[in-house]
Amino acid sequence: MEQNLEAFAAEAWALLLQPTTWFVGVVVLVSGVVRGFSGFGGALIFIPLTAAVLGPRKAVAVFYLFDLVSATPYGYTYFPKCRWKEVLPMLVGAIATVPLGAYLLKYTDPLTLRWIMAGVVLSMLALLVTGWRYKREPTAPVSFGFGLIAGVSGGATGVSGPVVIAYWLSSTAAASVIRANIMSFYAVTSTTTDIVFFFNGLFTWDVLVYALLAWPLYTIGLAVGARVFKGTNDRQYRISAYVLIGVSALSSLPLFDAFIR
Repeated sequence: MEQNLEAFAAEAWALLLQPTTWFVGVVVLVSGVVRGFSGFGGALIFIPLTAAVLGPRKAVAVFYLFDLVSATPYGYTYFPKCRWKEVLPMLVGAIATVPLGAYLLKYTDPLTLRWIMAGVVLSMLALLVTGWRYKREPTAPVSFGFGLIAGVSGGATGVSGPVVIAYWLSSTAAASVIRANIMSFYAVTSTTTDIVFFFNGLFTWDVLVYALLAWPLYTIGLAVGARVFKGTNDRQYRISAYVLIGVSALSSLPLFDAFIR
């Protein structure tokens, strides 16, 4: 046990001396603010930017691990505020396909995964910007279908947000309801994904070190973002969401790796 602690301390200290770790720390803080404000977006900010220096597998695993002990418990507090008739069918679909996503993350070429992630984000953004709206009340079959897609996307790339957000932001529901749905959905799916990742061996020693270093910064960011949200109206919320998706999509393109590395 003592040798393990010494090895962990040595690994943590070595990481602190690397410029890459400081870059990851800044990204973690920003992603926490975004997640606390919008109820989503932590992965959209963290994973595309850090995947260029850590690799997709490590970036996704690090995010889900520190998110488990920071944002995920916070999301469970939104259970009484969400619309379970919309959230539950989506959860069932997502939980069913997370294992498939984890398999793809483990065995698919990292560069291919990053291009897929960018394509998903940009496609959903284009759909939202054109003014598309889901005209009817969300139904169980439709919610389930979006959940299937979100589960694969989240497990493979860590980015299930665009699919879920495109569905709920397109409704006429108030920002507070949309945010509660998103927070509740991610609380359950994040927990499920962590369990699947653990059994697939994605939580390696260096992933644990990065997650523990990132956790306090992410927690601070969540608190700041939640405070900012209190003074935001529905229009500001939606515009902020669109900008977030756009910036994340562009930053995730492998074409810009030279500016990040």
